Amino acid sequence: MSSVQIPWSNGVIESEGEELYHESAGNDHLPALVLCHGGAGNHAVWFRQVPFFAAHFRVITWDQRGFGNSTNRSGKATSESAFVDLVALLDALGVGRAQIVGQSMGGWPAMALAVRRPDRIASLVLTSSLGGIPVPQWVARPGLPRRAQPIVGEHPAFAERFCDEHPEEVFLYQQLTRWGRRPGEGAPATASAGMNDMTFDNHALRGIRCPVLFVAGDDDDIFPVEWIRLAAERVPGAEVGVIEGAGHSPYLEAPLAWNRIVAEFLVRTADRRDAASR
Repeated sequence: MSSVQIPWSNGVIESEGEELYHESAGNDHLPALVLCHGGAGNHAVWFRQVPFFAAHFRVITWDQRGFGNSTNRSGKATSESAFVDLVALLDALGVGRAQIVGQSMGGWPAMALAVRRPDRIASLVLTSSLGGIPVPQWVARPGLPRRAQPIVGEHPAFAERFCDEHPEEVFLYQQLTRWGRRPGEGAPATASAGMNDMTFDNHALRGIRCPVLFVAGDDDDIFPVEWIRLAAERVPGAEVGVIEGAGHSPYLEAPLAWNRIVAEFLVRTADRRDAASR
């Protein structure tokens, strides 16, 4: 048994008539770290991160509408509703300000929090995500370069090389994505599906005051690292961390490297806040 016993709980909150499932790991008095999943995921995809971060943070994972254990009765799950739900989650759990991480689709509500509710966010990590920054190449692309196929061990959220070398880990992800019925399931997969209801112009981005880190996999063909760098250039003071050999899911493909980059960023930003308060 581990010498450090980390409390773990779950629950459901209400937001606009929907039931949103969430889990918390770590003591409530610790700084909150909220992990927002991507478009094929749910709370469970963060299994490589929760044990790592929960010793120093109250790690909160949740299912967006229609994903995992959360409802989507309205059938209108969007990045706008995800932002509303994220604020509702913070309110319900008594979290004033949090460190926010957004993976791919999860970067949209995370960025909205930084732009619209700066009082609720201490730092922002966008991983494999443009977060609503309309990079021209993304706007012009008609669809995703690869679509999910009913094949064991293959998924566009991972680099093709990773699929070849680690089919069992990719299959675990495929199994996790079977929970819930995702918004827009069965519709054509476009690059902006579910995301194009929210973009942020230069004026909004220049107003961001929290530290921002973009994390990219150098083998990501959904949001290539060049696009991530273009997005980061539009956010004042934003940093970029690149993980070699990873595709669209570096938090799963290279968890040690991803956890280290994010942890170092969180420590640096906490140190800056502490210095500023003295």
